[in-house]
Amino acid sequence: MTMHYTGALLGREAVIQFPESTAQVRYSVRGDLHWCVTDKNGNVTQGNERLSYLQLSDTLHFLNWIEKTGFTVSQVIDTENGTVKAFWSYADEFSERGHRASMFVDGTFHFV
Repeated sequence: MTMHYTGALLGREAVIQFPESTAQVRYSVRGDLHWCVTDKNGNVTQGNERLSYLQLSDTLHFLNWIEKTGFTVSQVIDTENGTVKAFWSYADEFSERGHRASMFVDGTFHFV
C-alpha cells in the first residue's frame, strides 16, 4: 500500500450512499479495504482491495484502488461534511478512448 499520513479513516467502518447503490466499507489499519455494495435492485457485490491512500487534511482523504475486474476507483472523502466525490473508470468496448469509460459520482459518507 502507498500511504501518506495515516489518520482518522483507517481502522474504521463507514457507509457511503451513492445515487444507485449503498457501499458498506471497512478500512483496515494496514491499508486494506473491504467493500460490500448493494445496488438499487438489491444485487450485492463485494471485494477486498489494497489501497493507495493520502490524507489531505484532518478531514479530507484521497483513496484509490484497482479491482480485479479492472474497475478503478478514486475517492475524495470529506469526513467533516459527510461527502464523497468518486471517479470511476471501467472497461467499455465501444469507447474510442482505450476501450475505457469513466464517470464522476457524488455520495454521502458516515462512520458506523
